[in-house]
Amino acid sequence: MFIPYSIIGYTGMILLPLIAGFFIAKKFRLGFKDFRKLFTAGALTFIASQVLHIPVVYGLTALFSNGILPSPDKSITLIFNAVVLGLLAGIFEETARYILFKTIRKSTDTWQNGIIIGLGHGGIEAILLGIISISTMAQMIAMRDPSNLSALNLPADQVGLVQEQINAYWTQPDVMPLFGFMERISAMSLHIGLSILVLYSIVANQKKWFWIALLWHAFVDAVAVYVFPKITAGENVAVGVFGFELMILLLGVGVLAYAIRLRTSFPVKNEALTK
Repeated sequence: MFIPYSIIGYTGMILLPLIAGFFIAKKFRLGFKDFRKLFTAGALTFIASQVLHIPVVYGLTALFSNGILPSPDKSITLIFNAVVLGLLAGIFEETARYILFKTIRKSTDTWQNGIIIGLGHGGIEAILLGIISISTMAQMIAMRDPSNLSALNLPADQVGLVQEQINAYWTQPDVMPLFGFMERISAMSLHIGLSILVLYSIVANQKKWFWIALLWHAFVDAVAVYVFPKITAGENVAVGVFGFELMILLLGVGVLAYAIRLRTSFPVKNEALTK
């Protein structure tokens, strides 16, 4: 059942933001052109944040690995990584959101537009992960045939490592791809909620909401980095992952629920991006 669940889960990642976008545009009575501008703005903001975020993560990893920066004690390595990676995610993504809203403030200061930009931010992440996951599954299906692995002409010391990765992929619980889909629901809820908080910090001229969004983002990512390895290292992985994904879902939906309550604090008029 792993492959059918994978098809459902990975296809769902791609379709989820598109279906959500259709119903949100209909709810807010936005035309395709106006919706596309807002969604694209959010998507490009996410991509721009990662263009800077990912090299910084790799750069810091190299600095620690090469001893240029002192590595933390092994007893606190996991929590150290969780805090640093969580903060980096919060800093880059929420700052990118803030810059976007400040740049196009006059055309995006309504609650509805903040929702759509947040959907674009989290939606493009879901779409990209879905595409990557499908590509990985296709490669793993091909690599199940030993002749295909041999055709790669890998060095002898790498063949065993690649085989271990292939075995790990096919021995994971069948329902794991569905958890990936569930995680995208959590992440999209989180991105929409945080988008509203950052926008509200500008509309209300209260910087504290930007910092709340940044720290909440950092907290959620830190929890994921810290908890998930502990779950996958133990028994009953599927049950543990379900509990983990439920916790992340509550964190994402929680901030979204609060952001929805802020609706009455925003301007009523719903304007689209100007040309």
